[in-house]
Amino acid sequence: MLENFPFFGDNMEPKYGDIERCVYDAVCALIRRARGTCRTFTPKQVARVARLSTKPVTLSVIRYILEKMVKEGQIQLYKKGRTYRYIVYNTSPLWRKVKGE
Repeated sequence: MLENFPFFGDNMEPKYGDIERCVYDAVCALIRRARGTCRTFTPKQVARVARLSTKPVTLSVIRYILEKMVKEGQIQLYKKGRTYRYIVYNTSPLWRKVKGE
């Protein structure tokens, strides 16, 4: 699944829709690799899995997309100080969809 992420070459900036799809696919890949009943991750980890830039502007866009997923009830936010961590539990509809439960 990870080989399907788009590669953005020289001077080709990804569009928002492309980034949104990459973030969703990366979160699904992280869930697929989970061995317990929950998975935590940061926007930077999502960027690395999605093979996106880890520059602050890209991480802000990823965080915005993850916040939308929080509002939809697919994932939860754990914020401590300035650190944003996102959690997906096995009771989440996204977890059930990805794991096929």
